[in-house]
Amino acid sequence: MSNDFQKTIVKILSRPEGSMNIGAVCRSMENMGISRLRLVGNLEGIDPEKVRMMAIHSYGIYEQAERFETLPDALRDAVIASGVTRRRGKNRKRLSRLPEELASCAAGTEDGTIALVFGNEQNGLNDEELSACTEACHIPSHPDNPSLNLSHAVQILCYTFYREAIQEKSGACTPVELSRVEDLADTVEETLKDSGYYDKPDRFKTRLFFRDIFARALLTRREAEHMEKVFRKLGTLVRSGDD
Repeated sequence: MSNDFQKTIVKILSRPEGSMNIGAVCRSMENMGISRLRLVGNLEGIDPEKVRMMAIHSYGIYEQAERFETLPDALRDAVIASGVTRRRGKNRKRLSRLPEELASCAAGTEDGTIALVFGNEQNGLNDEELSACTEACHIPSHPDNPSLNLSHAVQILCYTFYREAIQEKSGACTPVELSRVEDLADTVEETLKDSGYYDKPDRFKTRLFFRDIFARALLTRREAEHMEKVFRKLGTLVRSGDD
């Protein structure tokens, strides 16, 4: 399963600053057979020669990296979008998996992009960036100095996914992409609005709540279509009851 699984994995660096850190990330990826890299944000400060200095023979990963202006754009084709962060809080994800748990879950998919998202070297993923992801992943570390260097965090995830890749798996499914999950979440929110559920300001971010659950469920195309039909029918019943 190794090659096929590794081809589905994409590392995403959001607002990266350190050229040499990016080079180290490329080297970490190639060490574990992962080649897909996406860079998000303003990259004018990145020095390609410094990237090359650290990446050495892995510089091709940087050259072929996809560039995006926003994180949601970089995640549209993802079936799993996991933000790697150690910070928790009321505006952070309810679920945070260990790298081993995330890799095992991802290995259950047959196709589709597995996006592992890393934030800025100085302060990691902000609340908005983590909200764009469907779940979180954390690397346990000692409380006296819990922050890992970006390239070190990437190396740990790469190694964990490589270990998972070389194991034989069966019974994989093909989940829908995040863009399809977003559409389904829109349908749910529309139905809830029609039902009068939002009788006061939504403090619980209900649409995001459903979006993340649907994404973690790894819905197949048929399941997503069925789910959408259920909520659309509920919406029709609600509107007919108002007439």
